[in-house]
Amino acid sequence: MPVRLTKALSLLVALVLTACGVVPKVERVLPDRKVEYKKEKQAEVDLEVPPDLTKTSIEDVRAVPDVTPAGTATYSDYVTERKPAGGTGGARVLPPIENITVKRDGDQRWLVVRAPVEDVWFKALSFWEQNHIRLLEQDPVVGIMRTSWIEHRADIQPDSITGKISKVFGGGTHSVATREQYRVRLEEGEEPGTTELFLTHRGMEEKLVADSGGDAGQPVWVIRPPDHELEAEMLRRMMVFFGVQDQQAKRDLARKSGGKLRSRLLQGTDKWELRIREEFPRAWRITGMALDRGGFAVEDRDRGKGIYYVRYNDPTREQEKKGFLSKLVFWGSDEKIDKETQYRVSLRAEGGATRVMVLDSNGERDNSVTARRILTLLHEQIK
Repeated sequence: MPVRLTKALSLLVALVLTACGVVPKVERVLPDRKVEYKKEKQAEVDLEVPPDLTKTSIEDVRAVPDVTPAGTATYSDYVTERKPAGGTGGARVLPPIENITVKRDGDQRWLVVRAPVEDVWFKALSFWEQNHIRLLEQDPVVGIMRTSWIEHRADIQPDSITGKISKVFGGGTHSVATREQYRVRLEEGEEPGTTELFLTHRGMEEKLVADSGGDAGQPVWVIRPPDHELEAEMLRRMMVFFGVQDQQAKRDLARKSGGKLRSRLLQGTDKWELRIREEFPRAWRITGMALDRGGFAVEDRDRGKGIYYVRYNDPTREQEKKGFLSKLVFWGSDEKIDKETQYRVSLRAEGGATRVMVLDSNGERDNSVTARRILTLLHEQIK
């Protein structure tokens, strides 16, 4: 075989293998979505229910824990103080759950499901699995699920910046990407036998930043505000999957509510705090949703003491550590939660309002720059 032909074939094989290893598979995530999503990874077996995980074993895990001398227990104590009794049998097949009520407070919506927490948990897992959406986090102890970043692209006509990139890579249009991530949090409802399901959205979009000379710079990912309409749409699909009729779900989610929630950020020389003009039960709920939207990993919570135990996850921090290719096309799934510091978000009832502070590991008020940023982010989500 001629040497030139051999080299050409070798180059062709190398290009094919490289493309197979780098270019992700493009599929439609949800059937009635108008855009196609580029998934980071196909849903894996971690979404499957282990054969030995039965209703009996779950109920044993959910047994009420012994409270502390102060009369309180964290949510994690709810499961860790009881040893699971290994059950037998196959994976659970849950019947439809039709008794679902939509609650709304301003732009915030959540579901009250008349079913045990464990049933709603498995139903939600099945929902993500059926739609081939991978979960980066699933913690039944705290009741948290977090999806991978779901990316979709739309072509736009080039401007002075995108046109230069198009000339480099070819083509007359530029593909602009946005990325969505959803978090589900489950809590036992105020009424016995019910579960409250909160779903929140986080978004990022790709921006082209020009350098000082006017030339096109590197594409970067920036955070964009939560999209409440996307939250409502995902809640609708989840309701239909659970067993609610589609038209009924649309009507329930479209209902309006009263005025918006309000908060005030108090900034002093030696103390910062957030004042929510709501009584504690309502303030506790909206603070939890604000933490979800703000990108905080809720590791535990103690409603009796009014404390959320959180770590802050800034998605832009990891982008600063990545190279040009990773910034240009964010295919990686290596987003990491900041494990360095745990913060305590403390809520205290004060008349008809609620005061929110950040505490350090010793339970003292934290007035650091990070604590102020946490309160500012919460205020932006609640106000």
